[in-house]
Amino acid sequence: MPSESVHYRILGNVEVLVDGAKVVIARPRHRAVLGHLLLNAGRVVTVEALAEAMWGGAEPATARSQLQADISAIRRAGDGRLALVSQSGGYLLEAGPDEVDHLRFHELAAPAGDLPPAERVARLREALALWRGPALADAAGAYVGAARRRLAEERLAAWEEVFDLELQAGRHREVVPELAGMARDEPTRERLWIALMTALHRGGRQADALAAAREMRRFLADEHGLEPGRAFVTAERTVLQAVEAAEDGEEGQTVPAQAPVVPALLPSAIVDFTGRAAEVEWLDAALAPGDRRPVVTITGMGGVGKSTLAVHAAHRAAHAYPDGQLHARLHGTEAHPAEPGDVLARFLRALGMSERAIPIDLTERADAYRSWTAGRRVLVMLDDAADEAQIRPLLPGGDTCATVVTSRSGLDGLEGAERLQLAVFSGEEAVAFLGRVATAHQVTGEPGESTAILQLVGRLPLAVRIVGARLRSRPAWPMSRLTRALRDERRRLDHLVAGDLAVRTSIAASYRAIGAPAQRLARRLSLFTLPDLPSWLAAVVTGAAAEEAEDLLEELVDAQLLLDAGTDSSGGGRYRFHDLVLLYLRERARDEEPSEGAGVLSDGFGGYLWLARRMSERIPGPCYAAVRGDAAEVAVDGAGNLPDPLDWFAGERLSLPAAIRQACDIGALDVAFELAGCLEKFFDIRGVYIDWRSTNDYVLAACRAAGHRLGEAVMLRGLIQLSTWHEADHPGSAMERMLRDADHLFDLFTEAGHGPGTADAAVDQAWALAATGDYGRAAERADAAIELAGQHEHLGGQARAHVARAVVHGESLALAEAERHLTVALRLARRLGNQRYVATTLQFIGVLNTRAGRNAEAISVLDESLRILRRYQDRYAEVLTLLTLARAHLPGHPARGYATEALTIAREYNLPHHTADALGVLGAIELAEGDHDTAIGHLEASVRLWRRRGWPAFLADALRKLGDAQVRADPVAARRAYIEARNVHQRLGHADRTAELVALISALDHSAHC
Repeated sequence: MPSESVHYRILGNVEVLVDGAKVVIARPRHRAVLGHLLLNAGRVVTVEALAEAMWGGAEPATARSQLQADISAIRRAGDGRLALVSQSGGYLLEAGPDEVDHLRFHELAAPAGDLPPAERVARLREALALWRGPALADAAGAYVGAARRRLAEERLAAWEEVFDLELQAGRHREVVPELAGMARDEPTRERLWIALMTALHRGGRQADALAAAREMRRFLADEHGLEPGRAFVTAERTVLQAVEAAEDGEEGQTVPAQAPVVPALLPSAIVDFTGRAAEVEWLDAALAPGDRRPVVTITGMGGVGKSTLAVHAAHRAAHAYPDGQLHARLHGTEAHPAEPGDVLARFLRALGMSERAIPIDLTERADAYRSWTAGRRVLVMLDDAADEAQIRPLLPGGDTCATVVTSRSGLDGLEGAERLQLAVFSGEEAVAFLGRVATAHQVTGEPGESTAILQLVGRLPLAVRIVGARLRSRPAWPMSRLTRALRDERRRLDHLVAGDLAVRTSIAASYRAIGAPAQRLARRLSLFTLPDLPSWLAAVVTGAAAEEAEDLLEELVDAQLLLDAGTDSSGGGRYRFHDLVLLYLRERARDEEPSEGAGVLSDGFGGYLWLARRMSERIPGPCYAAVRGDAAEVAVDGAGNLPDPLDWFAGERLSLPAAIRQACDIGALDVAFELAGCLEKFFDIRGVYIDWRSTNDYVLAACRAAGHRLGEAVMLRGLIQLSTWHEADHPGSAMERMLRDADHLFDLFTEAGHGPGTADAAVDQAWALAATGDYGRAAERADAAIELAGQHEHLGGQARAHVARAVVHGESLALAEAERHLTVALRLARRLGNQRYVATTLQFIGVLNTRAGRNAEAISVLDESLRILRRYQDRYAEVLTLLTLARAHLPGHPARGYATEALTIAREYNLPHHTADALGVLGAIELAEGDHDTAIGHLEASVRLWRRRGWPAFLADALRKLGDAQVRADPVAARRAYIEARNVHQRLGHADRTAELVALISALDHSAHC
């Protein structure tokens, strides 16, 4: 080891200081080699890894010898005083935080436990003082751009922490000058602008704070075409509220900003909750925040009051969990318990995650949920759990959240849970509860009768509630009358100690108290496995008029056999059964109407089909053929004016999939596939990809098992669209998978004898073949689709087929022919009145115009497309319009804003095709602006994605742009990219583009020999 003091610096220019004197490292590549070794100080860097870092995978044949020469030059410059040694097939630079500035920076900036804020600030400022400019500022190598960006991000994160801590310490006035300069140097860092606004506001400079907000907004709008994020808007609102308060004479007061998302999903508080004092005290202590994550299970027999106690305890503890309360019924006692993935999706939506951003995979969804809850104080209530496996993915992250679980299962395998086994009421509790549910004077006026009733019902809370409700609804009854009725063995509740048998008897008493028409309605509604029931279903399953059916529903509600669950988008009521009541009524249906069940379900599903068809027809979509099975519709009486179809589907989002699954389970596959098909346009336009996937998969499996080819085809048709454009987790090339599925779809529709469906399949074949570069077969399938759709008067299929044919022409660069087909497609879409497909066709016309250099015409049609899509809140479809607008504006100012917005949407909603495209457009923008390092980063990412997509034309274009970005700093890598792009274009038959690339490669080769 050298005896001199040696220090290495990369946080700025790459420098070596020996005893304070600077060592001259003359060449940029030598500085880059030394910089990479310093980034890996203390670790052996193999020659292969060093070559990859320097040339980015396009190493010359002489890479090893060049690196050896570089290392020798570095050693000579240091005159043997640098701790740089050859070891294990590579090189080791022996240095630690005391010698290397970036290691010292990381040591000082690392989290420091319980360090007081003032000391933490001092350490961070010491770390930041090590920076002299952009990291690796004078080094040149493939790795440098990414390393520079990563280190810059770490530096900015440290500054942001400094400012947060300074503001917490009340030093808002002192940091304003430093913070203002930093915010303007880094204008895209919203956290810095929020800190600046906060500092100015706290210093009484509200006008300056609002001026800073306007400055940031102007920058985002002018440079990127974007709006600021939620946190920025919240901070800005805080300042505005303070200004308004001051103007109203309330100076010195500030209105606290609202939390961005605070879910409050607990059921309503139990107003007549009584007793359970010991259990409530225990739960208060168990749910109190502390240094561990409370998980409490409440178990016991059905009807013992687990859910009631859990809701009461959750409301008492809610104040200690200010970041929100979540609640889910897990239906553990039903045939199909709630899927953890579905519950997680609902929780993530409640916590503020966008629908399209929710991961498909259960594990990733659970990871996202734990990440969102970690560090927050959230209370989670999970009601009626099936088992431990159902619960584990739903437990929140970190130690600051609490979970309450109810279940009939013991849940003994749930790790770390505190358990409460709930028994029936004590005598005093039962009397008090009966007095709350009934009327106090009834209970206290006849204490002997009260005791007798409670003994007969076994003090089971559910039974006590039912008895109390009957007494309240019949105030003229003496309690002795009910006691006599219960003493009769046909109505007595003496079996309550056996659990469900007792509950069944209590429900039977209520059931017998209603009229025969209401009984029949209760039995028939119980046959449906829906989370809640629409009021129109009562009329459908009984054949009664709507008004009469409403009266019967109210009779059931009054008898506490049916619960009011609110109102839907059409103004109709929603209802649900208590689980135990539901079980009892299904028994009555089997005993009293054993032959009616199939017909009742058929009528109910027919009503759903009648509504779903009419709603689906009013939603613009991808122009697929409407495929109908043999299931019969049943007109819905009292439907009146149909609501907005998107609102209706949103309201039935849980019930329709449940009906579809039940239809599958009983073999009603025509109902199942058609209802699922009606849902697809809603799923698509609202980005509900998770439910779309699970619903179609379920129906597809049932149809395949039964050999129902038409239903299988309809489900596969939707899944092809979903898996091709909205999912990135399947193995292999996306477009090759699309082709395999489209071929199978064509066979299925052909076997089923459905011509319009066959045309749809041929369009998908054409798309996949065009994407993979088989233009001859793609043209043949598109032409076949046009002919098939025409034969069957399938206008939507004709429009889609003409767009597909235009894509084939566009891929083979026959732009005039492409324009002819797009003109026909637009005319057909307008004739259909399908505004969404009009917008889609306008997108492709915009793409064509940009390729032809007609940017003004492109912008005109794209603006119209964007207006239509935003009217329908169709965020997914917007992306292509935004990307094409960016291309049309290149190299003008708005291009970056459009491209950035497109990339944000594509990444947030998991759209791999558009993510790859957006990265390519941003790379082109940066290349035009001369920012080659950033362009290379975006274009390399685009190339990686296009390889997985399996669309060679896009891959070749991305490779060409990547070569353009690399040509100045790394001609070898540029040549490699050009050669691959040339080979792809040559295989696709793109003669002009192949010739351009041949010329570029020749020019590079000529330069290399000069």
